[in-house]
Amino acid sequence: MLIDDRIYRLIKLLLYIAKEENTEVTATKLQKIFFLLEKEKEIQLGLDFKPWFFGPYSSKLQDYIDKLIELGEVDVEEEEVRDPLSGAIIGYKRNYVLKLELKPEEEEKEIEMFFREWVKKSRTEILNYVYKKYPEYAKYSMIRDKVLSRLQE
Repeated sequence: MLIDDRIYRLIKLLLYIAKEENTEVTATKLQKIFFLLEKEKEIQLGLDFKPWFFGPYSSKLQDYIDKLIELGEVDVEEEEVRDPLSGAIIGYKRNYVLKLELKPEEEEKEIEMFFREWVKKSRTEILNYVYKKYPEYAKYSMIRDKVLSRLQE
């Protein structure tokens, strides 16, 4: 299987598991789970994660998910994010949803279990783990201090 095909397959597998577990996969969650897949399972996908505004980020991974959206295999549900003081819209939370059915393959069992473990966790739990274990990827994060201060409570 070509690396591109494998990445597309893994994204769809993650979204399939999220649907089964009745949980969301936001842009942040997608990025962090794939980061952990490369780091902790040592599955090299060549996604080239870099420190970014919300921790480890791969523009390549974003390109893959954008292509799946363009192909109509993944839907995006957007939710407005409002400033708590002014009420102005300051952004959108993107939730990715798989539009088709998928049958996990037997050789994907280990990755499926890994995805199942992480997809059930909240965004906060995942960020806490990533920022604590991989601080070098949080150095440019705009939310690093907030995340790390919660860990010390």
